[in-house]
Amino acid sequence: MDSIDGVGSEGIDSGVGENVTTTIVRRIRPGRDDEFADWIQSGLGLARMFPGFLGGGWLKESSTSDVCVIVLRFETRTALDNWLRSALRGGWLRTGANIAEELPEERVTTAVNLFERP
Repeated sequence: MDSIDGVGSEGIDSGVGENVTTTIVRRIRPGRDDEFADWIQSGLGLARMFPGFLGGGWLKESSTSDVCVIVLRFETRTALDNWLRSALRGGWLRTGANIAEELPEERVTTAVNLFERP
């Protein structure tokens, strides 16, 4: 699977055409749940302004877990790659370095994996 900054860009479902969905798994730092929610919403807001963005959201593994899965969908692989490499995203990521850590070894490849983890 190709990746940029630890993001699995192969996706959950390539769907019809060239649309691509990817996931990012992050662990919220202790006591930062509220900040994380605000930070993720901010990032999704930035992505909404980016060409080719079709939608996204995030799911917490459980009410007691500190692991979250962020799901992003773009019109094309090129649009996704452009977002992943963008200065806009890079700046946003730097603002969250003390809020959550990326878990690049944790990749979700099917919709079932969003809800059932080993």
